[in-house]
Amino acid sequence: MITSDRQYEAAKKQLAMLEESLSAPKRKGVPDAVRQAGNAQTQELMDEIQESIDEYEKLRSSKPTDVEVHSLDDLMLAPIRYRIAAHMSVDEFGRKVGVSARQIVRYEREGYQNINSSTFQKILRKLNLRLDGKVA
Repeated sequence: MITSDRQYEAAKKQLAMLEESLSAPKRKGVPDAVRQAGNAQTQELMDEIQESIDEYEKLRSSKPTDVEVHSLDDLMLAPIRYRIAAHMSVDEFGRKVGVSARQIVRYEREGYQNINSSTFQKILRKLNLRLDGKVA
């Protein structure tokens, strides 16, 4: 997941570089099967990067109240998505939720998988996140 403008720009550059490599002339002596496998892997990576770019652009053009949670994975990423949609820096977000920016960076790097439950609940309360759902 792209979490900053710097990562966004790097992803766009990487995508352009991969697109260029796909359109480069064929190298002599490379078997077709190897070339096709390499192209397929490159295309798969390009699709993943494009998906991340699209998600970041969508978040940047939305409002924090537009962030939806439909799964546990969505819940864990909700603080990141909220921060991006609110156009907040890590520093601003940290002040809002009462957690140091340095710690927010650590949490975001791991998709909030490394956070203890009481701190995560504190952050979600500060964001006024409401959950409605069913146990299935």
